[in-house]
Amino acid sequence: MMKIFSLAIITILFTVNLCGQNLLGYKPLKVEKYMRKNHSGLIKDNNTSNEYYDYLKYTDGTAGTSTVYFFFSEDNTCRLVKSMYVYSMKDEVEEELDRLYTRTGNSRWSDSRGRVNALIELKDEEWFFTVNIEPESKE
Repeated sequence: MMKIFSLAIITILFTVNLCGQNLLGYKPLKVEKYMRKNHSGLIKDNNTSNEYYDYLKYTDGTAGTSTVYFFFSEDNTCRLVKSMYVYSMKDEVEEELDRLYTRTGNSRWSDSRGRVNALIELKDEEWFFTVNIEPESKE
């Protein structure tokens, strides 16, 4: 039983690298293709919908440790990636962000390598923490 539990945890931790993926500017089909190829451990969740937002949702299934949303603009391009994780994954997620991006402050990073320059922010919430990847503002 312990081996199965350990294997499940290791499998979940391999999906952590999703938080750092700057897919801003991608169309929904390209996001889906990327997810199938690079994050087969995450399952597309079609059970929820919202009439106000166009988005794709991925979860790690019944483990309940991570959920990722890709929000799309009116021109059907990704404008926000919001990942939600349980606190037990925080150290791994921060290490991943440090590896992939340039730290610009406490819980903040930047990325200029993708289609769209991005700001990445880790935010503590009551029951989980989030990682938001948004376009860099033109201020």
